[in-house]
Amino acid sequence: MAGAATMDVAGLIEGQKFGRFQAGLMIWICAFMFIEGYDMQVLGYAAPAIIKAWHVDKSAFGWIFGASLGGFMLGATLLGNLGDAFGRKIMVVVGCLVFGILTLASAFAYDANSLMVLRALAGLGLGGSIPNAIALMAEYAPSRTRATRVGVMYIGYTLGSALGGFIAAQLIPAFGWSSVFILGGIAPIILAVTLLVVLPESVRFLMLRRGQTGAVLTLLRRARPDLDLRDGTQFTLQETKQTALPVQQLFMDGRVVMTLLLWLGYASNMVSLHFLTSWLPTVIAESGVPLSHAVIATALLQTGGAVGSLIVGALIDRVGIGGIVAALLVVVPCVAGLGHVGTQEVPLMTLVTLAGFGIIGGQAGINALSGTLYPTFMRSTGTGWAFGMGRFGSIMGPVIGGYLIGLGLPLGTLFAAASAPIFVSAGALFCLGRLSIVRNRNEGGEAIQAAAAPRTA
Repeated sequence: MAGAATMDVAGLIEGQKFGRFQAGLMIWICAFMFIEGYDMQVLGYAAPAIIKAWHVDKSAFGWIFGASLGGFMLGATLLGNLGDAFGRKIMVVVGCLVFGILTLASAFAYDANSLMVLRALAGLGLGGSIPNAIALMAEYAPSRTRATRVGVMYIGYTLGSALGGFIAAQLIPAFGWSSVFILGGIAPIILAVTLLVVLPESVRFLMLRRGQTGAVLTLLRRARPDLDLRDGTQFTLQETKQTALPVQQLFMDGRVVMTLLLWLGYASNMVSLHFLTSWLPTVIAESGVPLSHAVIATALLQTGGAVGSLIVGALIDRVGIGGIVAALLVVVPCVAGLGHVGTQEVPLMTLVTLAGFGIIGGQAGINALSGTLYPTFMRSTGTGWAFGMGRFGSIMGPVIGGYLIGLGLPLGTLFAAASAPIFVSAGALFCLGRLSIVRNRNEGGEAIQAAAAPRTA
């Protein structure tokens, strides 16, 4: 079409106002993360009842936690990068369906080994889908609010984890431990079918894939209803083009130190986070706190994390990585202090909530960071591998916790050990923030062009 306008996709995204399209995307991604959070934490809530019903040694149960997180790690590293090849939407939908089916199957596990296998397989779906959800949210967000939006998205995860505690406290005494897995399996299956219809694909991804001009025009009209994007409009996207495998790109163009520090910050914080989420109900219940209150305490950890996710995400958009570092440093004495309050429930609940604010809010900040450091063509890969490497820490947290509990250590020593990796994470992220290579990676590259296909009259 002669005289057709040419518009930059990145500029169109940057100029968005928060409207119906953006609100819808956030609501559906938050719903997805809510159910992910419930399913990821449901094993921790059910563990005391399962241990009692099966007469399983609680230290050995740490390997079941580890297997679940190991599946998550493999899903994030081996399947997360498929979003860069097939699209963010399809991987979110498939991952949601996989972990739903296998969580439902977990309700019918008959011993520790069968439960371990089912939770490991469910973790594959969880790990493969979350990095693509983060990439999708990041690619539709203006840079000025990107970390905040990813932080809001993570609130869905933490609220799902928190509500799971209150749900478990009601369902398990009434219907047994399998009931929480039945609920956690049916919900994501229903959501997966819904997301297949309502979730948009990343317009940046469609541009890089080329040949998707009609879809690009349709999505940009929805995202920018304030503009008159006519048939025949041409779109460009300035992005670095892929010249090697995405995993190799994590260590090219000055990204080596950046990537390794991000992984260390991820893994260290995950050691402490999953130490607490896996063992906190069991440990404080054995100290004399009623089991229902112990489960609620763990839910408050997630509730504090929901608030922290929002605040830390906003801090990143304003002050950078220093916002995450500050949150993590504040939480160190809170976690260590959990070992000195005994059965005093008011200070216990207060410290748990503050710990959640810092450690989970800090983790949400790291998630947002991983979604902003890498360019579009490798964003799912970069986020997925950060998640995957972080899951080494997730796996080690419950296992280390089970080992230390088995040694019969006093609570003061146990929670002091749980706080130490948080300090390591803060140090790694501080160094990452000092690097000059931490900048907008979406730079240079050949302009990728697509002409919008005309609509049929």
